[in-house]
Amino acid sequence: MHLYVKHATLINNCYPEKEGEKRPRSSELSYLVFYASSRPVKLTKVGLFLEKKAERDFSKGRKQNNQVTLEIVKALIEACNRDLNLFSKYVVKIIDMMLETNDIEVIDLACQVFVMFTSHHDGSTLGVDAELTKDYEQLLEKFAAFCSYENVDDTLKLQNRYIGQRALQAAVHSSALQASDFKVQLKIILSPLIHTLSKSKNPANALAQSNNDDIDINQSAIGHETLNAHSVEIIAAKTTALLFSKANGIAVKLSLGPFFKFMDDNEKWWPANFAVSMMELALNSLQPQYRYLLVSEILQQLEAVKSVANADIYKIEKHASLVSILDTILNANIPLVGISVLEVLNSLFTDLIKSVQDFKRFRDKEPSSPADTQGILEYAIQQGLAHSIGGLASQTYYLNQLNDITGYIISTLRVGNNSIETIDGLPVKEYRNVVLKCLDLVTTASSTKESQKEDIESSDENTPIYNHAVTLDAWIPALGLLTEKTSSETRVGFAFTLVHYLEATSENEIAIEPYPKHTLNQHGDVMLVNALHQSILDWIQLPNIDVHDIGAIHMVLSALTRKFGVDETIKAVPLVFKIQELVKQTLIQHTTRQRAVAAIVVEWLSMVGGFYRIDSLIQYADTLKSERSRLNEYSPVFLEPSTKDNFDKLEDLEPNNTTPVDKFADRKLVVQMLSKDGPLRDEDDTEGTDLETKLMMEWGSDDYINHDRSYRIRTSRNLNDLKAKLATPWTHTEVTRNEPGKKQTIRVENLKEALIGQTQQQQNDVSGIQSLTNACLGKRPNETVSDMSSLLQSLSLDTDISK
Repeated sequence: MHLYVKHATLINNCYPEKEGEKRPRSSELSYLVFYASSRPVKLTKVGLFLEKKAERDFSKGRKQNNQVTLEIVKALIEACNRDLNLFSKYVVKIIDMMLETNDIEVIDLACQVFVMFTSHHDGSTLGVDAELTKDYEQLLEKFAAFCSYENVDDTLKLQNRYIGQRALQAAVHSSALQASDFKVQLKIILSPLIHTLSKSKNPANALAQSNNDDIDINQSAIGHETLNAHSVEIIAAKTTALLFSKANGIAVKLSLGPFFKFMDDNEKWWPANFAVSMMELALNSLQPQYRYLLVSEILQQLEAVKSVANADIYKIEKHASLVSILDTILNANIPLVGISVLEVLNSLFTDLIKSVQDFKRFRDKEPSSPADTQGILEYAIQQGLAHSIGGLASQTYYLNQLNDITGYIISTLRVGNNSIETIDGLPVKEYRNVVLKCLDLVTTASSTKESQKEDIESSDENTPIYNHAVTLDAWIPALGLLTEKTSSETRVGFAFTLVHYLEATSENEIAIEPYPKHTLNQHGDVMLVNALHQSILDWIQLPNIDVHDIGAIHMVLSALTRKFGVDETIKAVPLVFKIQELVKQTLIQHTTRQRAVAAIVVEWLSMVGGFYRIDSLIQYADTLKSERSRLNEYSPVFLEPSTKDNFDKLEDLEPNNTTPVDKFADRKLVVQMLSKDGPLRDEDDTEGTDLETKLMMEWGSDDYINHDRSYRIRTSRNLNDLKAKLATPWTHTEVTRNEPGKKQTIRVENLKEALIGQTQQQQNDVSGIQSLTNACLGKRPNETVSDMSSLLQSLSLDTDISK
């Protein structure tokens, strides 16, 4: 009883006698703290007495005593934090009682005590002590309720919400978060955070990244001069970011659960701004090894949404929002280590095709009217999925990733199946239009990444990085689209995609130097150029080429020249004059088509002259063009851009003009200008004769083919050839010839012969090393190991070496 009176007396002495004093008596408090810290075993009784006293003061409304009690608890936590578990449950109960006082000063002080408590509490007693666990979770729920506190007094409302956010952030900082039932605490804490951020006019991710040094959860709400609603939102965003940063493995899924539930319950999926900003916050906060789980969770949500054309608008809104989230994540400049690229690609592409089936169209342009909600959602879904596919190409996770992605997309084009009318329930033309859109986005992303890689390599030559580019030979299986007989739109669409990639991966400005730089030195590049030249020749002879085909052919030829420079120009001259020969020999039917095809040659010559700054060639092409125009031999395809846009068929451009082409380009003159006036000659070809020979070759001739084989091809090195190898194949020595499990015998006759042979060997004084070399490299006889001669020779070798 005496011991009880001792600690009770010490506690009672801390309370001031005068009214209005809010703090304990300092000397008595010091004595109490010394008593508790020097006798930790008494902390349980101290805590129990403080709880009972707080309960009596609370029931009688003694505000002053409540404040003193909180100050005493605060001092004890600070001084006895190593033994906090001895009285932690009493601290929790006292704080819980103080939150019921409805007095902002007491509540604010209780929050300060809780912030200090969580900073020292390791949570080791949570989950073990069921009563403490229940009380702690109830306390968190009360603080969470403060986050949405409502009152007509804006100042009081702001202070209470600030207190709630401070307490939740303190709880997240605490080690106790993951020491007990993480799922329960997560549900309590995350919901008010999401609710607060959903009301903000600022993106959640921007709030989390804001640098505001004025915000400190240790600062009291009373007298906080800079406190405002924005400060509360920043605390909520930073707490959410902290929560995601502590999530690992299954906790990522648990953390996203409350978010998805909130969005479903409140139908907040569209507009997608809030959902996207929250997922950006999560992406930036998660540990790098868990970021890919975001994609998996979003894809699962996407699978659950059965979006069809006649579905309710809410499901379509959710579908569009989830796609917008995926688009943002996959196109963020943040690697998703561990992501299954091809599985995600297949899921995205399947969903894209299904959306086209459901909505009966592929929206390439956003509806102009804001009232067209259905159209806006369809556009967001389809373009978002296509852009997400492109986003997979923005990061490299393994070697040849881009080739795998490109190969997958090209395989879906079903090149060569000209007899089919539908693919996956869609008309072939529409289906391929969707696929080409995806292909263009992938190659664009890869070319952008390639330029970034070149910048990195230029700044640090030792930086290891994957070759993040689609190799040109990956395009070869798709070249059949250029000769697709049924659809000009498909031919031109693929040509534009290819040109887009060639231009994006070409050097921005090629410096014209006295001697050429040879860039066509990769085996895959040469294969593509050869296949593409042949495809162009077949393409130009199709009976249904139109205005857009002619423009596309010229674009492809020009893009190849800008990509490969001199090497492509030398290979293209025979092709271009082969095209002109087709017109001369009237293998191209109809005069309108003849004029259009012949105009390609002139436009190409003009482009080459401008590319290499050959004024004579430019002037020659302009003169030839003017002469043909004067004689009505030049196609309007390259003369009047505004006119050709109104027509598709070549025959509709000049229905009354039947003039055939009579003025052709002089090949010898063109070759002379290229070899004499242009920077195409190699340094050792001083007279240009070798260049002229190459330029005068006939397309498809033996000389042309042999010249093509003479290109210096640089292929990827076989890494196995670079590995160190033993110069002598030790594995083929006599020891390996023993067959396991076979009993070996030595006969007396063999032993005698071996001894005689050994004596002769020593007399000949043959080097042991030479004997070993001959033994290893020479052909082995078929005798059994019972012949001991080789064994004794080896023993002799050991003896000689040891000497």
